[in-house]
Amino acid sequence: MNVAVMTKTQADLDLILLNAEVGSVASSDLYIWLRESGLPSEVAIRLKSLIDTTKKVADQVINIGKIILIKIIEFVKEHPNLATGIAVGVALGVIASMVPFLGSILSPIAIALGVSVGAIVGHRMDKTDKENAVNTDLNLTTTVTQDIIEIARYFFELLIDIFNTAFDESKLKGI
Repeated sequence: MNVAVMTKTQADLDLILLNAEVGSVASSDLYIWLRESGLPSEVAIRLKSLIDTTKKVADQVINIGKIILIKIIEFVKEHPNLATGIAVGVALGVIASMVPFLGSILSPIAIALGVSVGAIVGHRMDKTDKENAVNTDLNLTTTVTQDIIEIARYFFELLIDIFNTAFDESKLKGI
């Protein structure tokens, strides 16, 4: 596997270009998008502090929080049903935690199953919406494993993108 090595200058330029892209997005627009996407106002307000997070890089102030949040928003827009399926799984776990006496036992199981099933169903719906082939093999183990691997790949691509943006030492020099 060929891995491109990025120099410090290229990393700084890449981060500055990302900052220029997000500079045109107002913090209030992000807040409105968060509220319209169904997040409670308490969560949206807490994410406001992420939006306002900045770092100084190469003598410029970079809106690192806004970049991270926009990357997450792009992921959710790219995989809307996957995100919804995961949210439904988490909601089921929260509901299960409210069961008297057994909630603390049921909740972790409900979250694990709900998130897993919700993510797989959402991923398959996203693939169908994009008119990509969905594996309909009768071997359930193969199809579910393939879907889990694809979901993990999407998630880790997002995570790597965020970590490269936020925590790359060459990008955060001089902070």
